[in-house]
Amino acid sequence: MRWLGASRAMLTGLTTTLGPSSLGTGTHAVVVLNDWLCDTSTWDAARPYLDGDAFTWVFADLRGYGRSRSLAGAHVLEEAAQDVLALADALGLARFSIVGHSMSSLVAIHLAQHHGGSGDESRIERAVVIAPPPIGGFGVDDATLAAMQGLARGDDARRIEGVRRLVGDRLSEGWIRFKAARWRATSDPEAVADYVTMFARRGLPDPARQVPCPLLAVTGEQDGPPMRASAVSTMLAPIAPRLVVHAIAESGHYPMQETPPLLVSILEPFLRT
Repeated sequence: MRWLGASRAMLTGLTTTLGPSSLGTGTHAVVVLNDWLCDTSTWDAARPYLDGDAFTWVFADLRGYGRSRSLAGAHVLEEAAQDVLALADALGLARFSIVGHSMSSLVAIHLAQHHGGSGDESRIERAVVIAPPPIGGFGVDDATLAAMQGLARGDDARRIEGVRRLVGDRLSEGWIRFKAARWRATSDPEAVADYVTMFARRGLPDPARQVPCPLLAVTGEQDGPPMRASAVSTMLAPIAPRLVVHAIAESGHYPMQETPPLLVSILEPFLRT
């Protein structure tokens, strides 16, 4: 795998695909995607610990988030996957590794399913999913789907309460307010509402399709039960013969913010192998 030396000007000038920023100059390119609540600034606490000599980290915001906030779209999985491939093409990446977090784990797995082999269509070297949701979707009913979309469009007070329900009483009130403020600052409410269907109801287009490349799943054992190690192992093992699951006992849904150096110490050895 080679990083072909795209300049910073090239990174900031891309307007037809996902808005990226980069860190490092290594030959192993790693594309990192955002979660449902925020753009890839969620990784800011982990960035100082990332190896920029061995890797080039490309932080790519999905349509409706961060640097891609102004990009209109359908906000569905297939569109997101095609955007990642278009970004890789624009940066000259024949092969790269992909990191998804929460919602974007589905994008990472979909890419690994279709482009993680050894043939001509192979693009994905290794895949990492952090706090992945069920690959078949959560299967929520209409009322729950509408409530989640209403939360995405909600005011600050409603969003703060939503974050509080997600993390419980483990994290401070200051962090909860910080997270809700970042949600507001880095995302388009309508895009956030659109993406709910992807992970809350639909899941992967083909949840039984195999993942031929190595797949690492990182779980926070303080997260919701469907995203803890036991459930994630049961979910992914049938489709990922090269699966590795690593549980972080003291983390919840956001290990890049809750335990950043520990997450990096798990992530980089897997990518180097």
